[in-house]
Amino acid sequence: MKVAPRKGGRRPSGRGIGYSREFLERLAHVLTDAGHSPRKLAREFREICQSLPEPARKWNPAEVNYLTVLSHVITCWYHDPQFLDDKGDPVALPVRSRGPCLLSLIARALPDEDPAAVMDSLVRMRGIRRQGSLYLPTDRLVFYQRQSARLLGLMSLLAHLRTVECNLSQMASNSRIVERTTVIPRFPVLALPMFHRWLKAFALKFLLDVEGNMRRRESERPGQSIRLGVGVFAFEDPMTTGRSAGSKPVLKEVRRRGRTRGR
Repeated sequence: MKVAPRKGGRRPSGRGIGYSREFLERLAHVLTDAGHSPRKLAREFREICQSLPEPARKWNPAEVNYLTVLSHVITCWYHDPQFLDDKGDPVALPVRSRGPCLLSLIARALPDEDPAAVMDSLVRMRGIRRQGSLYLPTDRLVFYQRQSARLLGLMSLLAHLRTVECNLSQMASNSRIVERTTVIPRFPVLALPMFHRWLKAFALKFLLDVEGNMRRRESERPGQSIRLGVGVFAFEDPMTTGRSAGSKPVLKEVRRRGRTRGR
């Protein structure tokens, strides 16, 4: 994805999410705190990297930071009274107008970005759709394509590493950031599809509530600000959902056992 230029031609400062050294540094801190040898980690990482080819495209940290803020336009569209109708739904907006318009919404949500370029990005990503001469959000969520989704996944990974390292260094519990996990050691494989469907719906409702809370605080308390995010994820051990065809016999065996037990 082409990254929109920032207003005034400003360049990224080199800080923020997306730089490889921070990935490695925070992961190394967490692993060594857990008892892993730094020398062994360095040797293993060197061996792993030697077996990997050079990437086809160059890493661009500015692209990651840009992608993470695009969806904030949709968030503001659903929460800012200036852009809602009497029922509380987003109003269809013209591109330009003396009153509320798409470019003014983008400028309000992302004051450091070029509004026209952000609009083009949202159109390409199908985050907004055209209705005659007006525009509406396609959904409450912005669905990223494969490469963009991969970059955002890395952002989530680094954000999690930041939280884990922060909590490991904080002695007082009231200084720690929320990091909670629940694990069921013997979850039935056959129940995975149903559980993941339920979790996706539950997580969406939860995150929309969180988004509304953060948005209210954002609008009520101007001044110094930081980027704040909340994420929900599940993990499987071993990874089972979406496995290749070569793993299907294991699932068939599990199903066969389940039928036997049922009888």
